[in-house]
Amino acid sequence: ASLMTGRYYTRTGVWPGVLSPLSVGGLPLTEVTLATMLKSVNYTTGMCGKWHLGTNQFLPTNHGFDEYFGAPMTQNECVSNIRYPGSASPASNFGPCPILNGSDGAVTKQLDLLASPAQLYDMLSIDDEYDAAAESFIRRAVLRRQPFFYYFSSHHTHAPQFAPNSFLGTSRRGLHGDSLALIDRSVGRLLALLKVLGIDDQTLMIFSSDNGGSLIWKDLGGVNGDFRCGKGTTYEGGHRVPLLVRWPGRIRANAILEGFTSSLDWFPTIGNLTGFKLPTDRAIDGVDISSVLFETGPSLRELFLYFEWRTAKLMAIRKGKWKLHMYTRGSHCSPPYPDPACYNDTMANLTAQPLLVDLEHDPGEKQLTPMICNGSADPWSLDPRCVSHEKYENTEAELKAEFLRLEADRSLWAPSQMARGTSPDRFPCCSPGCSPLPHCCHCSSTRGPPATSTDPTSALGSPDDWHLRMGEL
Repeated sequence: ASLMTGRYYTRTGVWPGVLSPLSVGGLPLTEVTLATMLKSVNYTTGMCGKWHLGTNQFLPTNHGFDEYFGAPMTQNECVSNIRYPGSASPASNFGPCPILNGSDGAVTKQLDLLASPAQLYDMLSIDDEYDAAAESFIRRAVLRRQPFFYYFSSHHTHAPQFAPNSFLGTSRRGLHGDSLALIDRSVGRLLALLKVLGIDDQTLMIFSSDNGGSLIWKDLGGVNGDFRCGKGTTYEGGHRVPLLVRWPGRIRANAILEGFTSSLDWFPTIGNLTGFKLPTDRAIDGVDISSVLFETGPSLRELFLYFEWRTAKLMAIRKGKWKLHMYTRGSHCSPPYPDPACYNDTMANLTAQPLLVDLEHDPGEKQLTPMICNGSADPWSLDPRCVSHEKYENTEAELKAEFLRLEADRSLWAPSQMARGTSPDRFPCCSPGCSPLPHCCHCSSTRGPPATSTDPTSALGSPDDWHLRMGEL
């Protein structure tokens, strides 16, 4: 929700927790998405993969996307042939994986889970289908000479991790690495396509993730490096994610760009780059980070708020390099993990004695009380982590006052969409009159990704040739 709107997810009502394919609610249609804004400046917009912002009227094609191909859920929320840890079983509340293809939000492929034997969608090959959908969309946009925005939302590496036989055992990181390798292949295919089409230096590619690794899955959950804890927490391990940005000739290659940024910031940044005007009737929490990308100045971001995902409670605040924890709570972790803060499910109230962290010198939040020094007389005064009593007290007081002001600002929380509940008939279904829902859903249509139009005057080759070249990468 934050990536799509440039707003804290709490402002959109997508809280607490996450939407499921059974949810009655979704990202409200009153929200303005990145896709909608890009259409206002003549971009064609497409998407493939996971969509976790609601089904039915809340699908991507009702939020500014011209085309959507994929399953609007995580792979543990529909029944398929995935049988790795965490997969949905036929006995779950979810139905057979639905594949949507086109601009009408209709399910075009859904196999018969109640047949004997059960028909199970082959999610192990979904990456090839997504790659083909992306290829088709981009080729058609280029043939029309129309600028495009394509949102490739891979199911990897959310649990359950999965990979086809051809990728199993190919990575030293086990199944998690095999799963990551599929993303790597998709990125390689897209980069090669941009070069084949001659639009490599005209295309901005952004590669990132939505949260830190999930510690409860151990080797299958990812690695957060030196950052504390992981997914679901308001420690840095839950929020810091990789970010790779590529734009040949515009963004310096092989550079490490330092700056305080958030996924919230892509909405206004892309607005600045493409010329769409930001909405003025609502709060936009993102800032334009062009200065960071093009190395023309520091980041304009000064503030970031941390919310607890199960309650949407404001937990911590960051201003510049300083972060103040007012509450903490563990998540997605279990004993005997060595840091109890990562799995302690009790909401810890620290308002009487908040934890102030200098993230510039302690990004791992290991030294939760900064080094207090007493001026030049202190032998540690030259240590860059050194901070005077006065600076410490003033910083803590400033951040605490700002936290309390924001905590009282009810405009940060729109009415909860999750509070609208769930219903079996919300699950995407191509036979909605069947019973029992959603397990009975199935249809015979097997329409694949949109066909690629081939310009006979071009030297790009046929889609079959392209697939061959991509397969050789």
